[in-house]
Amino acid sequence: MKLQDLAKKLTLLEQRNWKPSLEISGIASDSRRVKAGDLFVAYRGPQADGHLFLEEALKRGARALVGERAPSFTLPPEVAFLKVPEAREALANLLNQWYGFPTKKLRLVGITGTNGKTTIAYLLRDLLNSRLPTGYLGTLGYRTLKKEAGLSNTTPGAEELFAILGKMAEEEVKALIMEVSSHALDQKRVHGMEFELAVFTQLTPEHLDYHETMENYFQAKRLLFTRSPRPKRMLISRDSPFGRRLLSDFPDAKSFSLQEAADYRASEINTNFEGGEFTFEGPRGKWRVKTRLPFIHNVFNATCALASLDLMGFDPQSFREPLEAFTGVPGRLERIGAGGFSVFVDYAHTPDAFENILSEARRLQPRRILTLFGCGGDRDPYKRPVMTRIAYHYSDLIILTSDNPRTEAPLEILRQMRQGLPADQPLPNVLEIPDRRQAINELLGMAEPGDALFILGKGHEDYQILGTQRIHFDDREVVREILARRKKSHVSL
Repeated sequence: MKLQDLAKKLTLLEQRNWKPSLEISGIASDSRRVKAGDLFVAYRGPQADGHLFLEEALKRGARALVGERAPSFTLPPEVAFLKVPEAREALANLLNQWYGFPTKKLRLVGITGTNGKTTIAYLLRDLLNSRLPTGYLGTLGYRTLKKEAGLSNTTPGAEELFAILGKMAEEEVKALIMEVSSHALDQKRVHGMEFELAVFTQLTPEHLDYHETMENYFQAKRLLFTRSPRPKRMLISRDSPFGRRLLSDFPDAKSFSLQEAADYRASEINTNFEGGEFTFEGPRGKWRVKTRLPFIHNVFNATCALASLDLMGFDPQSFREPLEAFTGVPGRLERIGAGGFSVFVDYAHTPDAFENILSEARRLQPRRILTLFGCGGDRDPYKRPVMTRIAYHYSDLIILTSDNPRTEAPLEILRQMRQGLPADQPLPNVLEIPDRRQAINELLGMAEPGDALFILGKGHEDYQILGTQRIHFDDREVVREILARRKKSHVSL
């Protein structure tokens, strides 16, 4: 693509060696990935400043450079430099132009919030896909009509993101349901994307190692609703104080709730370990809904999905059958058969998620609640004792173990987790087993008929990060292996 065509949407403060007909063969923001003929975009990131790598990009064959400040070296006459006010925005604009504005060809739904994004997005994609070809992008990776693959982030970097969007448009995907993270909004990865519907679930403490304060975190999420172009429609939870703030800011937005009057509401709720039933009420009337998704927070998720369908112009009641058939989301209260007791594997890794799951489990009164969890390293340390306190409050027994310790010492993470326990008294119902496989084995060994077991923190993840090394580890696989081994040993006896 010619440079003049690629740069159509850029705001240029300065041009050097401007060559309108210069052919560009690709776009990169990582100097290590630059190939001959590429355009390189330099921006200041949380770890490094891309402007420091302009010369390296040049040595690797870049034909054009884009950044917020001019190079400190003499620019070769055959290489163009474009100065822009905001390099991240410029990167997104360039990629949008490169891939032919793919979101103009997609009915795009963006879902943001601390918890619930994945289940709502995955459920909504499943329901909508029964009517028109629909893709998914988020924590569980991405799904087009022809491919399913993992991602490094909930919302990937702009280069990866726009490449995926381009593939979806080529495959004639008609709608895309995507999770939009606070990092992606703050770092303008989704700049220029046109959302038909923007959804806000709720906000609880998370990612404060990055955002520092809840207000900063909220303002990052709020960008989904204020950025340009503005979403055509908005759906916001009234059950969150931050949601109520957004509703006051955007009076044309629609609301949903389990607790009070709203545009879309769930009432007469009954839930158990197998699923739930509730009355859904919206502008088209009210009807009884059944779902195989357990616990009350999944009533919230299903209500949000049905409201989203209505706002996209579909009659939500016509999705009754696919909703009742939907069996769940990988690693989200995923139930693993275990004979007389129930084993649930879930991605819960915040205090709010622990509260939602374990308080509901206690309300349902199983014989005992046995909970295993760890806390991720190089992430918010403040929540470690809080999660332990919640787990201890609702569980009959807890096992503290490792999650993804990353570069932190696992024993130091466990020490901080223990600070949420009652002090100066014996705690026979608390075990500490740093090795996660051994901890799961111990948990399953203590289970008895009627118990509910919760293995929290990793959910769908099929790896564990120890130091800087990623090893294969899947809680679900480990549970199945241990149960199969025990079943075999019982049979041989």
